Amino acid sequence: MAASTSSSSEKRLALAGIKVVEFAGLAPGPLVGMILADFGADVVRIDRVGITLNPDSLCRGKRSLAISPKHPKGYLALRKLLSEADVVIDPFRPGVLERLGLGPDDVAKGDSAKGIKASEKCIFARITGFQRQGPYANMAGHDINYVALSGLLSFVGAAGGPPQPPMNLLADFAGGSLICVVGILVALVERSSSGKGQVVEADMVTGSRYMASFVFLSSYLAHPTWGAVINDGKNETRGRNTLDGGAPWYGVYRTSDGGWMSVGAIEPQFYKELLRILGEQVPSPNAPSTSTQHDRATWPELRRYFEQTFGKKTRAEWNAAFVGTDACCVAVLDRDEAAVDGVLPAATRDDVQGGDVIVPHPAPHLTRTPARLPGGSPGQDESAELLLTPGDHTTEVLQQWGNVSGAELADLWKSGAVGGPDPPSERESRL
Repeated sequence: MAASTSSSSEKRLALAGIKVVEFAGLAPGPLVGMILADFGADVVRIDRVGITLNPDSLCRGKRSLAISPKHPKGYLALRKLLSEADVVIDPFRPGVLERLGLGPDDVAKGDSAKGIKASEKCIFARITGFQRQGPYANMAGHDINYVALSGLLSFVGAAGGPPQPPMNLLADFAGGSLICVVGILVALVERSSSGKGQVVEADMVTGSRYMASFVFLSSYLAHPTWGAVINDGKNETRGRNTLDGGAPWYGVYRTSDGGWMSVGAIEPQFYKELLRILGEQVPSPNAPSTSTQHDRATWPELRRYFEQTFGKKTRAEWNAAFVGTDACCVAVLDRDEAAVDGVLPAATRDDVQGGDVIVPHPAPHLTRTPARLPGGSPGQDESAELLLTPGDHTTEVLQQWGNVSGAELADLWKSGAVGGPDPPSERESRL
């Protein structure tokens, strides 16, 4: 059983005392819940009754309640829980919670006839792929579709090639999860003065566009020295500019041992330092001049110079030459290397060689009320929480949040309204 995250023992955490109900969904919603849990919120994931596995790997610090909102008794118990919640994470398509009688208006009104109190404090965080209005509102989709519709995908890719979808980071997690977390925190701050919750709508199309404001706005401009920094999303311009893969001094180069070095020497003083170190390590009569950095006619030749020069030494040799300099050149580390050499606190080589799961530290760091350090992160003895058994905390949550008596709890289990791996004992049923 995963560790309980009752907020009563974690007053030092920034979000201690905040109760969050997270309806189980795909990765963007769970990341929202995980971030809130890392900073101290008491997060309860709502799972379906009868399932034994939820593949959600962003489950740390949460508790699971398996309950059926379609069962009359399950619905009543869940409504009571929602009336206690500060935040509800809704990952469904528009209208799903309303059809279940669990929407924002339902929670705000309560139901005195059923003993459900009204709650105007609840913040409903609704995270969807497409916008909640318009022709795409009820369509299925994934990250690539949302980034495509946002216009952002058209900017990404090599010159002469098609738009190149990145991993599901831009829409799912940047435009979706992080924008949603920002909305929740802003709503919590506003609630401190108004006393009222509100609905936070975070769709990944709008969120991706907002997150990429620099890209969109820069695409209309030309730097007086650099020229176009970002392409305008057209096939003819994609991948030919300063920051989109066109400039040789902003790219990745293969080393003699098959490794890679990243180069980002944009400013002239950093570019000068890059050329100096390259020339010292691999002297060449064809070394480029700093004065031609932005002469695009020289870029093909300059790229060949970088490819040939970096190919003369190993990644370790280049890394040793560049560490501590202002050349904006560092090695491309893989997952395990980054855990050991890329960040602090670092994992040990024994950790990664032994196959241990290394969990990234929460960010940002708060000096007075930092986030909980998750199991599996460097310096922690506990192993990583990768999965959370559905219903693992059903009894505990209902007793703590819903103030459900033993007899009521036993009835809920017996009727099939709730579930989990550990039904209440006879002693618990009598309490």
